Amino acid sequence: MNSIESTTAKNDTAANPPSNGRETLNIGIVLPTQERHPVGWLTTRALGTEIEWRNAPVELQWFVPRTATSQWTDDASLNISRLPENLEELEDDVDVLVGFELAETTSEFVVDPTSVDLTLHDATGLLRRYLLPDLSDSTHPAPTLKESIVVDIDDDMSDMVAAEVARHARSRELPVTLIGPSDHQTRFATKLKHYKQTSTALNNDLDPEEFGAVAQHAALIVTSDPALHQMAKTFHGRSVLVDDNLDNKELQRALWSAASNIAVLEPDGALEERVTRLAEVVEQTALLRLNRTISARSASQERERGEQSQKLHEQQSTHWRQQRRQAHQLIDALRQELLQLQKELDIARDDADNTRQALRAQHNRLNELETEIARQDQGPARLQRSVDWHSVAAQLERDVLKVLRWLRNQLGRG
Repeated sequence: MNSIESTTAKNDTAANPPSNGRETLNIGIVLPTQERHPVGWLTTRALGTEIEWRNAPVELQWFVPRTATSQWTDDASLNISRLPENLEELEDDVDVLVGFELAETTSEFVVDPTSVDLTLHDATGLLRRYLLPDLSDSTHPAPTLKESIVVDIDDDMSDMVAAEVARHARSRELPVTLIGPSDHQTRFATKLKHYKQTSTALNNDLDPEEFGAVAQHAALIVTSDPALHQMAKTFHGRSVLVDDNLDNKELQRALWSAASNIAVLEPDGALEERVTRLAEVVEQTALLRLNRTISARSASQERERGEQSQKLHEQQSTHWRQQRRQAHQLIDALRQELLQLQKELDIARDDADNTRQALRAQHNRLNELETEIARQDQGPARLQRSVDWHSVAAQLERDVLKVLRWLRNQLGRG
């Protein structure tokens, strides 16, 4: 993971004593997959990097359960193997196997961090050390939406949440970004439109690094997922945990309180102590097993072949990861261009309407002026009568004369 890097390892290299020729420890780390978001995945990677630094020289191997179906199992930045059902099969491949939820395993080379009271929830605090903002900045899938309200849609969120998010977004002039299942995003986006607030849906194929960047650079996170809430609290504290008991007043206060909250960045002494204890347990377990015969996998030819394969895999992974990020950032840039074109189209339509109204007003004014000029030049127009009574009387007179002539002719003949 490119963005996970120990700053302490850079500054305090001298604090780690030389290995004095000690054999490299082969440590396997089991990544969690039964989670909505890769919070535990990122946390476990940070924990593995911490163990690698504290117990150097170390060669890490990453595993996921055989039945895991999470999309993160295809993480191109790691060489991930499937965990066999019988963990004893790994006895000759790793010196120590570290993973949460392995407490029921009785194998002597398996170490569960909970045995030193270090839970996955507690280890989330390591993300602040390893996921640095300047390193995760370039992995953000939508750079133009960094300072936005990120709403994690777990289920059909209520209209009350949509109304308060829309109100908060308008008051702070922040965009709204949605993550979660596509159908839930669509329903919530419709609710936001009802309150005159637009939103942008992020891709659902975000890798762990991209998801970490989204959470780290968000202006505010609204979620019902405790793991994501804890991750946001670790980074910056700008997070609201939504549950069914919140009413609109409490949600309003929570939104404004979270918007102004800054996480306490002081070192967590309890976490440091537990991680140190875990590193000691891992090292002791590995050193106790180094006296056992290691299989032929450590031969120079086998190791060289493995290194070549690993190098090729890393090159391909880097290329694929760069292509994915470029695609995400291109989508974001095209989205912004589309919004800009839409804005320009709306402005052009408004200008056309204003021009049309101005032309209509000018036309009406010209008609009024023409009428006024005609009235002043010719005087008021006289209307023709509907009936010309003089013509009617003359016509009647002619008809009467014709009748009288006819009667006289008839009487004269008699």
